[in-house]
Amino acid sequence: MGRPTKGSELQFTSRELGQAVGLTARNIGFLQEQRLAPAAIHGDAGRGGHRLYNSAAFAHAALIGALYLAGFELMAAARLAAALADDFAAMYGQLHSNLQNQARAHRSLFSGVGAGAALDDDFWIYSRLVDGVDDYRPDLPERGDAIVEIADHEFVLTSTFGWKGKTMWMGLKDGVDYVPEYRIVGRGAGVELLSFVDEVGSLDFEAYPENRVRAHELTHKYLAARENAVALTRLNMSLAIRNAFGRVLNERAPLAA
Repeated sequence: MGRPTKGSELQFTSRELGQAVGLTARNIGFLQEQRLAPAAIHGDAGRGGHRLYNSAAFAHAALIGALYLAGFELMAAARLAAALADDFAAMYGQLHSNLQNQARAHRSLFSGVGAGAALDDDFWIYSRLVDGVDDYRPDLPERGDAIVEIADHEFVLTSTFGWKGKTMWMGLKDGVDYVPEYRIVGRGAGVELLSFVDEVGSLDFEAYPENRVRAHELTHKYLAARENAVALTRLNMSLAIRNAFGRVLNERAPLAA
């Protein structure tokens, strides 16, 4: 199986994107109308136009598809995926596939790759790992994967797979196992996301000590909602992205043979 290089093989067509992440052309067209679709790097602006997407946009679509598969309405899935894409982009530059960490675990495979390497492109890394590591299992959870949990279709929390420690959070002495992120409010076209930070207000607790109390109360509300949920949806975001990359690579394999 040939490895992609910089250029067209690191781009994905609308058809590839839809098939790999489980979204129909109608789904994608609807999201484009609502301005909730992942951003294309090239293509027609009209509905049904031919578009090309990069790996970051593809990962964004994979998260929408995974949430939709888990039973969330398409609008809710798209709004939550967009918010998480923005959050993770601020931390990692893109949604966290955990492929950068896996690449570091196989440094020799990436040494001396030359100027044509796309070390910042997760699909390129995925392809090289699949090609070069005999026992590589991208379809299995890996330590460091990003986990998203939604309690009763409302409270959204994140955690890290395989992480045994606590995350320090809002000055809580013992930290937390799950980080509060968003609340999903409403259904259908009117669905909204309320971020934890927006509900708390300013995080300058010295100037606004009442917000510290609010942050602690809201944190306990999120954690209690997770603990006592009737329905708890758990999604391995990193694995969803890797699996979607794998479907594209498998589809392209006969063409590259």
